[in-house]
Amino acid sequence: MSKVHNFNAGPAVLPQAVLAQAQAELLDYQGRGMSILEMSHRSKEYEAVNTQAESRLKALLGLGEGYRVLFLQGGASFQFAMIPLNFLPAGAVADYIVTGAWGEKALEEARKVGEAHVAASTAEGGFRSLPSAIQLSANPAYVHLTTNETIQGVQWAELPDVGGAPLIADMSSDILSRPIDASRFALIYAGAQKNIGPAGATAVIIREDLIAQGRKDLPAIMRYTTFAKNNSLYNTPPGFAVYLVNLVLGWIADLGGLAAM
Repeated sequence: MSKVHNFNAGPAVLPQAVLAQAQAELLDYQGRGMSILEMSHRSKEYEAVNTQAESRLKALLGLGEGYRVLFLQGGASFQFAMIPLNFLPAGAVADYIVTGAWGEKALEEARKVGEAHVAASTAEGGFRSLPSAIQLSANPAYVHLTTNETIQGVQWAELPDVGGAPLIADMSSDILSRPIDASRFALIYAGAQKNIGPAGATAVIIREDLIAQGRKDLPAIMRYTTFAKNNSLYNTPPGFAVYLVNLVLGWIADLGGLAAM
């Protein structure tokens, strides 16, 4: 087979070693006589995959107690709505730093839920730069930004100072691509398909104290508490996608972690 160079943003290229391992295990996962595609998400085999993926992601980001890793569905686009639904109560304001198309989409969804203030935007210049100044609200419920805008090609090399406000980031296209201080974030989310796996799984890394602040009157499927209490297994998860994410995380760790990326 002639291998092509794949520059798709997402679904994006996966490591050859990961694809080879998935191929080898596809029909008979760990001697169980069935594929991981067929296994119950309540089985001990899948729970081990889920747990290992959670611990590997936390380890690669240098996070310990106080953070949870969740694997959800709906992509980053679902998080655009889920975040304000949980953390933007009536009477509060959320700040959005908008540096591209994905940040605009996140802002648009937040405005359907409550008051969203544009702390900075580079729309006037065609999203070709980062903002030179940021005007935060007096007491924002959270500050949201997109660390890397794939359409406009704008990436934060250094994060802005948001004071003590919870910092939330869409890292779909640059998560695990470089060392970062992940402890600066209250919530990180990333559709797996751009950097850490196939389409279908969404990684959410969230501070436990923020989980506790989420609205209690939302449908269960919309609450982070639901998935935290059930270790991402409240409903049937995207099992094969999480399995592949776990393989990618192991591959990154074997290379030497984020410092080697």
